[in-house]
Amino acid sequence: MKTKIARHRLIGILSLLSLLLVCGGFFWAYGALSGEPMVWNGGTGPFILHFNALDGITATGNFSGIALMGILGVVIVILNFFIGMALEERDKTLSRTIVGATLIMAVLLFLSFVAILNVN
Repeated sequence: MKTKIARHRLIGILSLLSLLLVCGGFFWAYGALSGEPMVWNGGTGPFILHFNALDGITATGNFSGIALMGILGVVIVILNFFIGMALEERDKTLSRTIVGATLIMAVLLFLSFVAILNVN
């Protein structure tokens, strides 16, 4: 008998890809901003968290803001994975839409980590 994740491989693969993007972006940003690899001091702040071409720097903060973005992204991916798995039995279209939207959110969050790296 196959497990539920093995039966719904597409949901599992897309969710895993989303989780890897969120965690990879966070650890890449952390490693680049801390100054020393694998030292958990959180770097020195303040970091530019949002930059607008018209207004300039609109948001600054310390590493806790970046960490909260990573934690929130992981929580969203995990919750949407369980929602997608529960909906897969009832409505495949809605389940795949939720997991697809989660993947798009993970890509955008990854790009936001890269943008923070480029600005700082």
